Amino acid sequence: MMITIELPKTLETHLRDVVQNKYDGNMQTAITTFLMLDEKYGWEEQLVQDIKSVRSEVRKKGGIKAKTIDETIKRYREGSGSDA
Repeated sequence: MMITIELPKTLETHLRDVVQNKYDGNMQTAITTFLMLDEKYGWEEQLVQDIKSVRSEVRKKGGIKAKTIDETIKRYREGSGSDA
């Protein structure tokens, strides 16, 4: 399969430099590594977006009291067996 993408010149140059310097010019290895990293860490970006969305919704509804947060953390820690 052949993939062609149009990139802005600065991004294309940066990509070419990274592939050359870190992957000995091997684009296939660079893309494989990128996909592995996305599989391993991509969920974190989605989690960050989800948290931002929840925070925004909570603010719209007037926020959460500190006591509620403390009680929830305490219940979580007791349920998870964490010493923290």
